[in-house]
Amino acid sequence: MSWVNLGAAVGLSPSACQRRVESLQSAGVIQRFTLKINPESVGQAIHAIVQIKVERQDVKTAQIFRNRLSSYAEISGFYKLSGAVDYLIHLHVADIRALSDFLDNRLLALDGVVDASSAIVLAEQPVGYLPA
Repeated sequence: MSWVNLGAAVGLSPSACQRRVESLQSAGVIQRFTLKINPESVGQAIHAIVQIKVERQDVKTAQIFRNRLSSYAEISGFYKLSGAVDYLIHLHVADIRALSDFLDNRLLALDGVVDASSAIVLAEQPVGYLPA
């Protein structure tokens, strides 16, 4: 979004918006800017959320597990959790067969993974975004 469009959306001049954003970046409030790619436009029609349970591991094995998750292009985000589920991942794949293959042959094949439960996202409603 341009400074002009941002300024119009929030009722400030473009230069005031730029100064405020840069100030928020310097203060660490804004950590980064990202792009949101439409997964369907690149052949990734299925968005799933997967809950993963792992056996209690040593620190080294846990780090290897997290590194492996980070290396999978299909995973758009993952979170270490407290409670009954250890990790939650967002996964984008081409179709149901690709989801099944990923779960069976990549995720469940990792050392320490005890269980994985997936749910397919039927609709997504972003919140808190300014219109483009």
